[in-house]
Amino acid sequence: MRNLLLAIVVFLASTQVNAQKLTPKFLEGSWETEFHNVEFKGDNKKDFTISMTLKETGEKVDIVRYVFNKNNLYIETYYLPNNWKSIGKLIVIDENAMVEDVISDYPGLLTYKRK
Repeated sequence: MRNLLLAIVVFLASTQVNAQKLTPKFLEGSWETEFHNVEFKGDNKKDFTISMTLKETGEKVDIVRYVFNKNNLYIETYYLPNNWKSIGKLIVIDENAMVEDVISDYPGLLTYKRK
């Protein structure tokens, strides 16, 4: 049921024009998901960086690359200990929430909340 609700939110967010643009300035700061702590730094694309750690262990998740495309951010990650790779598309819900549609061996949706 939770996944269905998140899928509906992603669909609505991606089909409607969202007044909030997904830019480095919007992202800047600390965010969290159920599994990760994420830090976005830099208020422009040139100086922008992403750091991600696992909540449970504090271990680093490598950011392989990221791409801003229109009003979305695509993030490719890699976690060495279990060779886990993923690609995610972030979509803005509101100023304090985003959803990431994850493609990996364990696909699904992650909700990002601003700390």
